[in-house]
Amino acid sequence: MKKIMGVILRHLKQLFISGKYDTFVSEISKKSPWVYISYISESFYRRDDKQYFNSHQNIRESIEIVRLFNEKGYNVYVQSPKSRKKLPQIDFKIIFGIEPNFIRAAKKYSSAKMIYYATGAFIDHQNNQVRQMTDYINNTYNANLRYVRLVPEHRSAYLADYIVQIGSNYTIETYPEELRKKIRIIRQSTQTVTSYPSIQYAEENEFFFMSSTGNALKGLSLLVEYFSQHQDLRLNIVGTIEDNFKSAMSSLFTSNIVFWGYLDINGIVFSDLSKRCNFVIYPSGSEGGMPGAVLNSMKKGLIPITTRWAAVDNIEELGFLMPSWSIDGIDVGVKWALSLSKDQVKKLKLKSFEFVKDNFTIENFNKDLSKFIDSLKNEGSF
Repeated sequence: MKKIMGVILRHLKQLFISGKYDTFVSEISKKSPWVYISYISESFYRRDDKQYFNSHQNIRESIEIVRLFNEKGYNVYVQSPKSRKKLPQIDFKIIFGIEPNFIRAAKKYSSAKMIYYATGAFIDHQNNQVRQMTDYINNTYNANLRYVRLVPEHRSAYLADYIVQIGSNYTIETYPEELRKKIRIIRQSTQTVTSYPSIQYAEENEFFFMSSTGNALKGLSLLVEYFSQHQDLRLNIVGTIEDNFKSAMSSLFTSNIVFWGYLDINGIVFSDLSKRCNFVIYPSGSEGGMPGAVLNSMKKGLIPITTRWAAVDNIEELGFLMPSWSIDGIDVGVKWALSLSKDQVKKLKLKSFEFVKDNFTIENFNKDLSKFIDSLKNEGSF
């Protein structure tokens, strides 16, 4: 009962916060045109909350999106994507953001330019992958996992004039051919790291995995199956493990598979753990390009071993691209990792670290989005 009440109280608190902070207005001039943004609004009211800001890179990015539109001469009205507040009576010139309020706004302000902000793979791809892996776990382990990270059906990509996509060319491949010409890729940022590591070979040569919810989609069942069969190798798992997933897979939780729970990426425990690992392994079935979990691990000097949907375009220069979303794909990646010399590992660790540090910054996120907005203004689209 105590646990249930705790869940209810957290839910009510979130509802209160969401209702209190679900809109934000940044008006620079009475004469300036307006942009409607369906995205994170809470961030503007919690700027001094460091823990909140460091919980995900999209929080800092939400601030920058508004700042950029202001800088380009636009007033901005931000509304939380799931807010049920009535849409304002404003003549918006641009609709930007994510579903479901992106769709509501697109229908109400039909003469505006529509820019869908895609932070994941195409909806059909993601939902197919969620169902496929969840069904596999349920059938194999007589479990009853629900579909986590299943996206409600929507047609945002079809309604949009343009799609601003976080991701890579692998992400574009998840879209139907007729939508791909709308897509413009931008680089995401990564979470703030207070200090950079000294890149060294980890003698322990352990493997690392970090994720939030959606254990099935992220391929965690495949990792558990593989490492339970290879107990001479150690897998460190950081992040949320769903209760139903844990119950379904617990018989395979051998002593070489270690669960750490949530860790602060700037904390001592995370730092010490990353020094024991040389590789971050991420067999995800759907992402908007390389996810923050992998990028932030690379920022600690870890070499990526990923599926194509969680990879950057030049993944082979930095790490390893798994040939399939399967245990066999993991096996090929692990064998590649173990075949490298200490010198090769150290060079790749340094290369991965420098690649993320130089590319996936809030400055480059701003640069890419600013360039996109300017290109449309120059075309006369706005």
